[in-house]
Amino acid sequence: MENLEKWNRLAKVPLSHLKTITFGALKGKSDINPQWRYKAMTEVYGECGTGWSHRLVKTDIVDGANGEVLIFMEVVVSVGGKEWPGFGGDKIIVKDKNGLHSNDEAMKMAYTDALGTALKYVGVASEIYEGNFDGSRYSNPVAATPQPITEAQATEIKGLLAKTNSNLNKFLICFKVNSVELLLDSDYANALDMLSRKAAAQEDGVTS
Repeated sequence: MENLEKWNRLAKVPLSHLKTITFGALKGKSDINPQWRYKAMTEVYGECGTGWSHRLVKTDIVDGANGEVLIFMEVVVSVGGKEWPGFGGDKIIVKDKNGLHSNDEAMKMAYTDALGTALKYVGVASEIYEGNFDGSRYSNPVAATPQPITEAQATEIKGLLAKTNSNLNKFLICFKVNSVELLLDSDYANALDMLSRKAAAQEDGVTS
């Protein structure tokens, strides 16, 4: 019963940490903010590294089709002396209409993907994976129409783009807008989280 209680506490994802995938094989599914996963685990099991932990087991880099290069990772999550595996992947070299280009986020994205898969075994976001998610339980029946972000928010995003030396065109393509000022408020949290984590990772690399 205790384990099921913890499972249920981790099952429900707040709507503010969900984003609908609008393209690709997973179109229509929900993309979960990874930072929420870590916060939820900390609330239920305690600080990462003490109450629970995760570690990289294996990394494989393989050639894909049409010159693309893929990276796959195996991650293990440890809770209460037990371990659960997770597998994830991404593309290091990506081919699009402009040809081949590098993806400097591939390693991080593959690890995040693998870790999210492993966390399924202890119930994290299980309502999503079980197909029991009902948005009406988390929000008003009539959703507000997305609006462009504020001037202050645009300035903040631009600052992080410059700080992380991010490719502006790739950022705009990712969020399907023509300028930072046209970024929708519904995408602001995801954009801010993505850039903030990239900035933190770069700072760790400098100080380590």
